[in-house]
Amino acid sequence: MNYGTEVMKIPILFLLSSVFLGTNGDVTYVPKITDSVFSCEGFDNDMLNCDGLKLGSQKGDDGDDAAKLSGDIITHMEVNDMFDMEIDIWKMMMEDEKEFMTSTRANVCASLQDPDAPWAPIVEALNITGCPISPQTFTVEGMTVALDAMKDVLCHDFCGEYQVKLSFIKGNDKMSCHVIELCIVEESDEDKE
Repeated sequence: MNYGTEVMKIPILFLLSSVFLGTNGDVTYVPKITDSVFSCEGFDNDMLNCDGLKLGSQKGDDGDDAAKLSGDIITHMEVNDMFDMEIDIWKMMMEDEKEFMTSTRANVCASLQDPDAPWAPIVEALNITGCPISPQTFTVEGMTVALDAMKDVLCHDFCGEYQVKLSFIKGNDKMSCHVIELCIVEESDEDKE
């Protein structure tokens, strides 16, 4: 298992939704998500506003834990082939310290047609078919997407709290910066009763 690749799946797959549970005997590994996406500290998100976007854990229709994404994603600038998406993942440690885990960066337009891109389910759900992407408001209500690929990170080795930083970058300039906080926890059969 490639550690960086597996850790990279965490934030995007949490954004996407219906959560597969990892099991190990009497123990289940479950993702838990905060209730919103928020701006990076001290960053003014003039290009992309996700502050009203709610992301949270809840029980799905089938009784499994699920992640639901609802709210508005507002773009104030055209997204063209000059934009990259950067994702940085940090594992939270003791006393507000964090350990860098991995990072990836990809051209937004070049990855729109890639079904293996981590954000492919979001692109499909928002009905984005190509570039340029005009400034607009994308409204998402209760979006869920299967997280089959996440089962490899739902294990004891990945238990802990994470902070995921999502940024749009144009050249060397960071145009947006948002944070998602999440964790992977271990639940025993007794915890569920």
